[in-house]
Amino acid sequence: MVVQAVVTQAWMTSRKFIKLLFNSSNYQLRHPMPFDIDWQTIDDVLLDMDGTLLDLHYDATFWLKNVHSLVSNLTGEPEHKIRERFHKELQKHEGTLVWYCTTYWASFFGIDIIEAKKGLAHLIRFRPHAQQFLSALKLLPIRTLIATNAHPDVIQLKLDVVPLAAMVDGIISSHQYGVAKEHPDFWKALFDEYTIDPARTVFMDDSPRVLDAADHAGVREVVEIRHPNLSEPPRANWRQGIDDFDVLIPGLEMMVKT
Repeated sequence: MVVQAVVTQAWMTSRKFIKLLFNSSNYQLRHPMPFDIDWQTIDDVLLDMDGTLLDLHYDATFWLKNVHSLVSNLTGEPEHKIRERFHKELQKHEGTLVWYCTTYWASFFGIDIIEAKKGLAHLIRFRPHAQQFLSALKLLPIRTLIATNAHPDVIQLKLDVVPLAAMVDGIISSHQYGVAKEHPDFWKALFDEYTIDPARTVFMDDSPRVLDAADHAGVREVVEIRHPNLSEPPRANWRQGIDDFDVLIPGLEMMVKT
């Protein structure tokens, strides 16, 4: 009976600790999953664009606020009704190309999405140390590619604002393959076209679903960006990840010196 009581008490204590641990965002933020990239084993670095290299605040402001007020001013429909319709439509297409297709949403809202997005172009900016990170990669025999779900016209809009194209070796939109990054067919098409060995590849993104897809596709190092929107606090999680590229730059600089 005494042994049973001790075991029961230990189990209850352990259960309380686990519950407290998983409910504590402070613990998660102070103790992110550690990781170390051996750059000597890497041939390709694949990077998401929005929320990874560029501040997600621009896109969040447009899709969560700006577009609803624009449509409301044009049609007279209350903003909350527009937002409800939009969120319901988003749920139907989550994880598909429609979610990211400006042509589809232009038809849905009845406005020119790209022209509307130009009104907030001043919010398009690099995330901290993104440019330094890309510059450091340029000094190594590592190919750097952007792999994004953004529609080609959105990519062009951003390239007109930030000097991103000159800092990488290529930009791939999932629209080229007809499937979003969440789908395994995207990764097969990407690996085949660019002769990428996933076992010698790093991929960075802010989307957990996309990161899961890359992981399932066999990508060696899958790194989550925990602070995609600079106007919001970093996200708590248990996947290996970074808030800022500055933690990776010293390792790259050491490689340059060797």
